[in-house]
Amino acid sequence: MIVGYDATTLVGCTSGVGGYTRRLLDALIASTPEDDLLRLLVFSNRAVPVAPEGRVEVYTRARVPFRSLWMQLELPRLLRTLRPDVVHFTNYLAPLTTEVPYVVSFHDMTLRLLPHLHTLKKRVLTASLLPRVARRARLVLTPSESSRDDVVRLLGIDAGRVRVIPYAPGEEFRAVEAPAQTLVSRGIRPPYLLHVGTLEPRKNLPRVLRAFARIAGRFPEVTFVVAGPPGWDGGAARRTAARAGLGPRIVFLGYVPESEMPRLYSHATALVYPSLYEGFGLPVVEAMACGAPVLSSLSSSLAEIAAGAAVLVDPQNEAAIAAAMAALLSDPALRAELREKGRMRAASYTWRRTAEATLQAYREAAGR
Repeated sequence: MIVGYDATTLVGCTSGVGGYTRRLLDALIASTPEDDLLRLLVFSNRAVPVAPEGRVEVYTRARVPFRSLWMQLELPRLLRTLRPDVVHFTNYLAPLTTEVPYVVSFHDMTLRLLPHLHTLKKRVLTASLLPRVARRARLVLTPSESSRDDVVRLLGIDAGRVRVIPYAPGEEFRAVEAPAQTLVSRGIRPPYLLHVGTLEPRKNLPRVLRAFARIAGRFPEVTFVVAGPPGWDGGAARRTAARAGLGPRIVFLGYVPESEMPRLYSHATALVYPSLYEGFGLPVVEAMACGAPVLSSLSSSLAEIAAGAAVLVDPQNEAAIAAAMAALLSDPALRAELREKGRMRAASYTWRRTAEATLQAYREAAGR
């Protein structure tokens, strides 16, 4: 089977979707025999960190630098030339004119459920295409039952054409015992609470920081560390931190390389991640794999993914978030229980399983 693979999310500082694209690609290459996957055609409108070797071919030359336009104008011609058996579009969009069978990954449905949390450009250009992309796909892939239900309900497609394939923490996400100088050089010393993710409204960070301000006086030794690049309206979190008047007790690290994340998770008193909506929530399973207790949301997929291994709250209830943080900071037995449950839960997710299930979806879509 010859598979085309959309690598457009691997440009720049990769975050959630980019991490998914990269790890799935690596797992497909590492775990799939050649009689199942003869050639893997990786394509993007810009250069990506993927080496052409063995059965992997890379196509990144493009006249149109904008992803959405390139996908509609140039990619169909490339696919007619390459003639793959199936293509995997890894981030919502696909060409509307291609006749090549394809599967598409819909990571969440926030564009429909919470449109006000996205830019106008994304609402206009991307949201309008989702129903057509989904209807033309042989299969739609989602990372959770929650996302699957949203896709079926909001886009009106047959539930039999949606496959739930969970994501996973990378193998490097495991407990790191000794703290590193990199933490100290970044101005971080335990104890600290940790938030991970792009600074954007969906992540609920301003409300989380206000909740921390409520309890900060009771725990004067604790800092709140934010790891993630700025996104749309990311300045709201910094403005909230400034108004809280906690100064150096709230540390914004910006983008943190993935190589540093296991250590950052491992020494956190807890991950605080009460997002308003997630299709999966990779930081939850990454933190669990590193032995960090997790505070997350009752909403969307997060309760499903955590499955009894985290403290869950209403993400819109500031007082509840504050109370949960206080409980985690003051109760060593609770933290120990969550560490053990979290490690077991994280171990149930592996990229090998994700790759095997995705390959089966490719076979179905290609009619094999």
